[in-house]
Amino acid sequence: MSYMRASERQSQILECAKKVFAERGFHAANVSHICAEAGIGRGTLYQYFANKRAVFEAILLETLERVTELMRARPAVAGLPRPEQLTRAGVVEWSAARLREVLVAVFADERTLRILLREAVGLDVDIEATLGKIDDTLVALVARDLEAARDAGLVRADLDPRLTATLVVGGTEKLALAALRSDAPIDLDALALEASRLHTVGVLSDRIRS
Repeated sequence: MSYMRASERQSQILECAKKVFAERGFHAANVSHICAEAGIGRGTLYQYFANKRAVFEAILLETLERVTELMRARPAVAGLPRPEQLTRAGVVEWSAARLREVLVAVFADERTLRILLREAVGLDVDIEATLGKIDDTLVALVARDLEAARDAGLVRADLDPRLTATLVVGGTEKLALAALRSDAPIDLDALALEASRLHTVGVLSDRIRS
């Protein structure tokens, strides 16, 4: 077995665990499956994680960290053009690009998507709390863009950014979940575009050309 630094070994275990949880489901998976996938003994895994649930929770916390970092690092929208200078198609395209950045942060790969939307839901109170934090951060990211768009006159002046962002995030998650249930490939570009078309066009002001 090749030598790995502690951080590398932990990352390897988490990546292998994602595959196991995504393919087998949380309840059917066990520590031996993760160890076999990672090519390590149980003793090595237990150096980093107390049990299967601790591995699972670490995957969710890793996702929360990515989304939180995006919230911290992504510049707020500024200097948007006047509504009269834009078309609806252009705004939808811009909105979809911004939304896709958010989706990439939380759904880094299809395995993570399956874990977040299928395996983690309803598992226990602590896991639900972590999922809630991920959702809250996603909603805050989208709401911040909507606030900027409202201030620039691109959407209705009476728009509630938080409420609308909750609809956008919830609707996108439902679209992703529907794709998972049909075992269709997950296309984040298509998800972002469809969510933006459904929600953005409905909130654009009349000042923007069709």
